[in-house]
Amino acid sequence: MLAKKMYVKNKYQYIGVLSNTIRLKENELWGINDFEGNEILPMQFNEVFTISFGLRLIAAREGFFWKIYNNLGEEISSEKYDSLFPFYGMFGITKIKKGNKFGLLNKRGRKIIPINFKKIERFGQGLVLHNFDSTIEFVDKKSLMQLPEINSETYIDQIKEPVKNIIQNRITKKSKSY
Repeated sequence: MLAKKMYVKNKYQYIGVLSNTIRLKENELWGINDFEGNEILPMQFNEVFTISFGLRLIAAREGFFWKIYNNLGEEISSEKYDSLFPFYGMFGITKIKKGNKFGLLNKRGRKIIPINFKKIERFGQGLVLHNFDSTIEFVDKKSLMQLPEINSETYIDQIKEPVKNIIQNRITKKSKSY
């Protein structure tokens, strides 16, 4: 048994335990196995990490793009992202970036805010969504957790309907204080 442990230790550059999975790095590439050694994601990714512990979703970057997989190694969707920011603040959501636009995914890996915003940031007990026309929207935590999943790309005007506490202030250099 000791010989097997030494082999595993010397074979991989990194071994890390995630929720019910093991993250492995070999020859500068990452993969995911379960605790029994079964492959969930092959060693072909530039980076991997968990984005939803409860549902065990995995983010994996191949080349320049990120995709999201379930705990069986199946793609959640075919959509690719330039960047992922998991567990965004206290909300348990993932901020996503595509080109120069941002959106949000819920803990199931489904879009709840379309990828249409210039910037998304935490502010108090909510998030501020910056539109490209210099208007902003505030979504409180309760409203954010109740947003429905989006099945296709949605225009900004369509997302404003379920969002409460919308702020339509023009931002100027003088009034931008947060």
